[in-house]
Amino acid sequence: MKIDNSGKALGAVSARPLEGRATAKAEQAAEKDSVIINPLAAKLSNVAGAGKSESTFDADKVAAIRQAISEGRFSVNSEKIADGLLSSVKELLAR
Repeated sequence: MKIDNSGKALGAVSARPLEGRATAKAEQAAEKDSVIINPLAAKLSNVAGAGKSESTFDADKVAAIRQAISEGRFSVNSEKIADGLLSSVKELLAR
């Protein structure tokens, strides 16, 4: 199969200037762009952070748990986890 180079070179192809169109589209998009936070999402965000300090990460506790896991003395209390899950579901359903 022979490739024919009789067509125009890519550099010779002229394109319409995009500057005007792109700017107009960007201005229209800027006018349309807005953020509306769902009131329920805002309420959940406020409730989730209620009563908690700014930082809920305790590096010392994580280090202690990591050490317990590596030594094989970390145990999971499945009843406590189940109770916590049930209370969370009850709280969510009560809202």
